[in-house]
Parts: sequence; C-alpha cells; structure tokens
Amino acid sequence: MPKGGGRIARVSWLEFTKGFDNDGNRVTINPRYNVDYGYGDVVLTYDADDTIVKVTASKDDQIVTISQKINEENMVSPTLSRDGSLSLSWDRKLGEDNSVRTTLNPNRSIEVEWKDAAWTANVAFPMDADDLSGATVHIKRDVKF
Repeated sequence: MPKGGGRIARVSWLEFTKGFDNDGNRVTINPRYNVDYGYGDVVLTYDADDTIVKVTASKDDQIVTISQKINEENMVSPTLSRDGSLSLSWDRKLGEDNSVRTTLNPNRSIEVEWKDAAWTANVAFPMDADDLSGATVHIKRDVKF
C-alpha cells in the first residue's frame, strides 16, 4: 500500500468509441480491452435507417447481427457466429419503458426478457427433449434513491 494509506489506481478495462456519418448512415467503431483477462475485441456498427449491422470480432470469435426494424414496435435480429451457431431475436416495444425480447437459440434454449418500467423478468428454457427442469426465472427491480 502506498504511503499515507491511499490506494493505487489501476485500469482494468479500456474502451473507446468513434462514430462518423457516411452518406446519411452512421458508422461506429468500438475497440474494447479487458486488462485482467488479456481479452480484446472490436464492435463495428453500421446503422442505415431501419437496418443495423453489428460485427463483433476478437481473435477467438466473430459474430454478425443484422437487425431489421419491422415497424415502430417490432424488430427482428438474426445472429450468426463463426462456429456456425445461430440465434433469432424478436424485440417488441410495449409502450413507455416496457418491452419484451424473445431469443431462440436452436437446439439450445429460448430466452425471454420482459421489461416493465423498473421491473425486469428473465426466463430461460433449455431445449432438452421433454425435460423442463433446467428452466430458470429471474426477477429484479431497479430502485433509485
């Protein structure tokens, strides 16, 4: 410990974001690095009206998500990983501060996140034949003082 009983400042996470407009569309570059784990990646986002393309790349994995806004309340987002895994998310706005996100991970799970103002409920159903014993439910509330 340093003299005077103070603490030593330490950086454990680095992240930068740079965005720019390209012909009316938004491009964002976001490199990130976790010092503790020696892990880094970069997130590239291209936002063109009702479509958002997001690429997350590290030395170990690459993930592409293409989100398409259907209307003001609905968006669908297929995601493909380098290992061939696929997921499909559907986001539905239910009004002010309320939404439901349902994600299908074929042959793995179905996940639902329901946000209702300060409340959030997460339900996960594993896709394991007829066995639902692995289903989990988490509920939380944000409290502000």
